[in-house]
Amino acid sequence: MLTYENFVSILLASIEEAEINIAYTQELIDTHALGRSLSITCLPDGVEDHQEPIEPGLRAVVAFRWSPEFTIFSLRGSASLDNIERFVDERLYANPLSGPSLDVEVTYHIPLTQEQQRDVNGLPGLANTIHEIYAALAISEDSMRVSSQISFLVGRTPKVDSVQAVRVWSIDDALYDPELLAVVFEELCSELRAMLELLHAHYELSTDEEIANQNEMLAQDRQYLKPPTA
Repeated sequence: MLTYENFVSILLASIEEAEINIAYTQELIDTHALGRSLSITCLPDGVEDHQEPIEPGLRAVVAFRWSPEFTIFSLRGSASLDNIERFVDERLYANPLSGPSLDVEVTYHIPLTQEQQRDVNGLPGLANTIHEIYAALAISEDSMRVSSQISFLVGRTPKVDSVQAVRVWSIDDALYDPELLAVVFEELCSELRAMLELLHAHYELSTDEEIANQNEMLAQDRQYLKPPTA
């Protein structure tokens, strides 16, 4: 089984080879369970991250969580797990049909105008539009999940806070084969780049207005740095 470092390196290499516009990355470690996670925020071609506390309206986040059992299994193998082996096998092989698997999620954050934020009844139409944009790619038969967050404040009309579209990539046998994993990530990056371009073409917000709103807040340093484990 590939190690976390191998996995991250192949993922980043695929994203960079596809020339996807990376804004920044975030790598976290759970100090209690020792699990790890990585998220990579990508923007449409030619769109800049203005290094503000407010994130760009339209962005895609590639993320996954690497469980501590995966770390043990990838570094020591099943032959040296001793008493832990049974517990690890139960977790890794919870689904006997597919074996060990890891999900990589690509979440597209959809920019909303003030009118769309006030129009809660317009959410089904917005979701349908996103599905149609994804179907236009004609790349995969897999579906995309669209979800939203709505806030209800006392004395105010409901407001649509956010809309996201999530595409899940299940990494199965590729966890053991770097060449196969590179092929999977090549397909992921191809779809990611095309989807960002289509969304950017469809949801064109006033960049001047967006930048003006961001500039009301203090700037912070934020740039793309490779995770230290890559």
